Order: sequence, then structure tokens, then C-alpha cells
Amino acid sequence: MHGDTVVTRYGWLRDRHSSEVAAHLDAENAYTDRATADLGALRSRLAQDLTSPGPDPDLSVPVYSDGWWYIDRAGDQGDRGAHPSLSRVQDRAVLRGERGPGGVPEVPAGHLLEGEQTLIPDRRGVLDVAFSAGGGLLARAEASIGGCSVTIVDLSTSDELDRSVRTAGPDLVFSADSQWLLYTRLDEFGRSHQVRRHRIGSSAGEDVTVLEEPDHWAELQLARSRDGSTLVIRSVSVAATETWLLDLDDPTSAPRSVTGRHHGAHPVIEHAGDRLLVILQDDAGHSVLAEAPLRSVDVASQARPVLTARRGEQFDDVEAFAGFLALQVRAEGLPGVRIIPRRDDGSVEILAARALGHGGELDAVRLDANPSWSQRTVRYRLDSLLTPATIAQVDVATSEITVLRRAAAPAVDPERYLERRLWAPGPQGALIPISLISRRDVVADGTAPGLLFGEGAFGTSVDPMLVPGTLELADRGLVVAIAHVRGGGEMGPSWHLSGRQLHKATSFDDFAACADHLLSTGWVAPGRLGAAGTGAGGLLVAASANRSPGLFRAIIVGAPLVDPLETLLDPEVMLTLEEWAEWGDPAGDEAIYRCLRGYSPAENVREAEYPAVFAWTALDGTDIPHAEAAIWIAELRETVTSDQAERPILLRCVPEVHGDALELQAEAMAWLLDQLDVPGASS
Repeated sequence: MHGDTVVTRYGWLRDRHSSEVAAHLDAENAYTDRATADLGALRSRLAQDLTSPGPDPDLSVPVYSDGWWYIDRAGDQGDRGAHPSLSRVQDRAVLRGERGPGGVPEVPAGHLLEGEQTLIPDRRGVLDVAFSAGGGLLARAEASIGGCSVTIVDLSTSDELDRSVRTAGPDLVFSADSQWLLYTRLDEFGRSHQVRRHRIGSSAGEDVTVLEEPDHWAELQLARSRDGSTLVIRSVSVAATETWLLDLDDPTSAPRSVTGRHHGAHPVIEHAGDRLLVILQDDAGHSVLAEAPLRSVDVASQARPVLTARRGEQFDDVEAFAGFLALQVRAEGLPGVRIIPRRDDGSVEILAARALGHGGELDAVRLDANPSWSQRTVRYRLDSLLTPATIAQVDVATSEITVLRRAAAPAVDPERYLERRLWAPGPQGALIPISLISRRDVVADGTAPGLLFGEGAFGTSVDPMLVPGTLELADRGLVVAIAHVRGGGEMGPSWHLSGRQLHKATSFDDFAACADHLLSTGWVAPGRLGAAGTGAGGLLVAASANRSPGLFRAIIVGAPLVDPLETLLDPEVMLTLEEWAEWGDPAGDEAIYRCLRGYSPAENVREAEYPAVFAWTALDGTDIPHAEAAIWIAELRETVTSDQAERPILLRCVPEVHGDALELQAEAMAWLLDQLDVPGASS
């Protein structure tokens, strides 16, 4: 290809149905069993610790809309059944004694509140719901063959009014008069390619196509503006976006494009009642919050800037309310929220803007459910490496913060740990953010073991959150850090673009820079630093080990993308547009081909001293072929010069990842503690 000839010695491992491959993977598992046999006791202890009560995954809090509190119950109704359900209760029916912080109803486990109406007894399989104006009708989209089946219910009588719509997407919106339902229809590939209009009570065969998206890479999304006046239709793909508006008072009218087909940085459009809000990128690449007339035909040319992001900031989203805006911001690599009041004429008071936060160095703040146009509070979620997931709300007028619910985490003592933000000097003068957690008594004196995580692809942001497994490592004396390298999204779209396709090697240089910073500043001892990553993070770790093998003592990679060139060239592997956009097309672009050949871990193993390696993969349950890990492991064993008795190279292959996730995590953590010479690891 492109004048290049490559001999793939282990390409035969890609045939997952071959008896030779099955025998090879069985032998790998047996070899790993023997190499880790003395870690059984530690693995059992870790597995037990990982199954002990951690942060409560259910953070649902009743949500207020149109005079009702909507309650998402997570299967706690005792004799009424253990299935998750959706119910509601009128605000005026909630007694004072039944209210908790912020006036939100307290939801008792095992029984309903007085006057509580069950809307959906079993939410399993229900992908989305929509309510008509005033809450009189409910439409639910239930998973079915070929798409969703839609049921419309009159909530005053519980009568089912309509079940005729099939092969729909999950997005549903009622017209203002509740006579019509607008929905997306799926094509044979499961893509939402049409918006259709359905008169409630009629046959779905009479439905009219309102809009069709011919680009087979793009999907249509529907949302109702918060003031209830407008249907917002968005076509989304990696390459382009377009946004249309449709008047819900006149649902038979044609939708009106307000952006045209927009390529490059995707604008964010928000209907703000009397105007449109838009987030754009200026010529210098800075985020700009702007406003445009409601009747705009091209918001990019008609928008008037009202706020430009400061250095180190990125505007991600904006939500409009009658009295204020809530701006989702990324600043210094962390998500945050800024509240901006609106004047009586709808304009914004930029000078009165204020940020939400609780004072933590690694606080990550994200907007939560805020459905009401006239609400005077903003609900948000707070996370950090030490803070259990927390749902809180702020009073916009007084700035008073009320915690509504915090995930139960009885084993976490925040005073025992320290979380820090570090900045590693990277290539081209960049500063790479690092999130770090350790026991408070661990000091940066060059003696501690450490583990560095990374992802660095698809613009994904690995933001701080409390993970019990991380605290288990910190409890044993490890410094645990996350490298927020380019290719991820922590510092905005440009951070992603500078670490993808032909620039992918920047991610590996950034990861190595973060590792070197932990060592040079004394946070981690030389010879005691590990690294870990999954999927694209596995590529990051493996490629970084190829480039700088001496930085790491041991690495863990899960379902790793470590033979990416061959996978991208394999016609049997189904790839999405997002994957093509991230890595490039090596068949059609020689520069991409050469770039991939230059960093593919399986094709660039060096005759050098390497870290110890523990890789795991699965025959099913991952998007990455199992053979990638198997091929890479074989190449490592064949090439590296390190003593493989002292620095073993191991592969664990399981049938299906989800059922074995806990066991895999415990085994990998036990192996790592042993390799990093953590006291008590081998006992």
C-alpha cells in the first residue's frame, strides 16, 4: 500500500473463529494464571473492597415543571415492585413535612407520596418521554424492533390515545395545542433521518415528512425550546451541523434554517424567547457568546457578540431562562457554570455574571435538569476526585446554594486525602493539566509509587470524579494522576484538534511530559511509576511506552487500540464517521498511512528495556478487536530486551467484558501493586 510492503507476522490472530486462535488465547490465559498465582489473596481483598458500598449511583431528585414534581424512582417501591418507575405529584399536594432541602419533596422508599400518580410503572425499555404543554398528555418511546414504538397517554384518564407510530427515534415533541406529535423516523441503518408530523389519533401512514437529512453520516435531533414556543431541529455529524426552527403554534408550517450547513467548529444555538443565543469561534479560535434576531437566516453573520472567553476558557453550552442565562464553561481544564442575569428587556447583564463552585481545587460543575422557563434557581451537579457526586441548586437572586442530594459514600473521608491540579511543561510550550490525588501524608519527596491514567482521543474530557478504585490505590500509598493530554477535550476544541490525525503524536509527547513531571517534581519515585488506559487510552499508554519506555515500570491496557493501522484497513471492521475523523483514512491518504505506521504500537516495538505489561481484552463487549492486544503482546515478547521474568508481559482474554469487569479490575490492580513494590502487595 502506498508503495509500502509490510509482513504482518501475527495477522492470523484476527480470525476469532479459528481453533488455532482459541488455543492461543487459552495458552495466554494459562500463562497469566501461572504468573499471577501468588497474587490470589490480594486480588480477593481488592475484589471485596471494590464491591463494598461506594458512591450511590442513583442521584435522582424530583424535578419541577408546570406545577408538578416529576419523580424518577429507581426500583425502590417494595411490594409495588422493584422496577424503576416514573411518577408525579402536584406541588400543592406536597405537605410541608414531606419537603426536604430547597422545598423539594422527600421521596420515601417503599411507598408513594399522598397524591403521587404513577405514569410509567416500569421504565425499562423506555428511552425517552415527552409531555404536552400543561402536562396533560404523555408520549413515551419504547425500544422495539427497528426503532421505538410510541404510546400517547391522556394522564387525566390514563387512557391510551395512540400507538400507531413505529420505527421512530427517541426524540418526541408535542405541538402547542397538543394535537400533533413531532418525531424522528429511523432508516434501515438506525439513523434518525426524517422529522415527521403525526396527528394524534390518526394512522401513522398519514404522517407528513417535515424534514429529511440526506447525509448518511448525519442524524437529526429534536428539542422543544424552554419557553415551549419552538421546535429546535438539529442535524449533527462530525463534519457539519445545521439548525432549523419550527413554530409549535403552527406545526404544519415549514421549518426554517437559521445556520445553513455549517462546517468546522459547530455553533451552539439556544432559543431564548425573544432572541437566539449562539456560541461561535472567532477568527482567533476564542469562544464567543453572541445573540441574534429570532428571525435570523444566518446567525453567524447576524450575531452580535456579548461575551468572549478569557484565555484558558471555552464556552461549551448555554441555557436560556426568562430571567437569566446559564453558561457551561471549561476553564483551566475543568467544567464550570456561570450565571448571567437578564434585564427586563431580555438583554444580559454581563458585568453581573458569577461562577458556581464550592471552592475545591478540582471541582467539576455541570448543569443538571432545569426544564422551567420561569424558574429562579439553577440545578447542577458537582464532582471532584474526593467529592461524592452531588446535586445542588443555587438561588439566582440571592446566590444561596442548597445541596439537594449527595451520593452515599460512607467509606470516604475527605480529610484523609489531598487533590491537586498540576501543570506539566509540554511540547510547543503547552502546559498539560494533571489531576492528582494521594493520601494527605504522602509528600513529594521522590519515594512514592504512582499511577498515571490517560485517554486523549475523540475530544473526550476525563473530568475529576470520585472512583472507589482510585481511592483503593491511594489508600495503599500510590499517587494517582490523570494526564489531560491533547486529543481530549479538557481545554476546548483546539485541544482535541491538536492531538488527532496527523498530530496524534502530540498526545504521546504530552503523556510522556506528564510522567516526567511527576518524576522530576518528586511526586513519584523513579522506577515506581505505572500507566494505565483503556481503548484509545490503551493506544496512548502503549505508544508512549514505545517512545519513552524508561519512564514506566509497569503498564496496564484494557481492550487497547494497539494495532490501529491494520484495523482501519480491515474491511470486516465496521467503523463510524467519528472514528474515521479521529484517526484519518490510511487507504485514501498516504500521509495518514505513514503517520499511523509511525506510531502504531504493534509496529513500533523497540529492542529496548520495556515496562512490565498487563493487557486485557474480550471477545465480545468492546468496539476494538481482541486481536489488537494479542498481536501487540506477541510483538513485545518477540522484541523487547528486558528480563520477562522480572518484567512479565501478560494477556488476559475473557469472553465478554461486562460480566468480568470487577475481576479484571481486581486482577490488574493486584498485579500493578506487586510490580510497583507496594508494601503488602505480595502477601
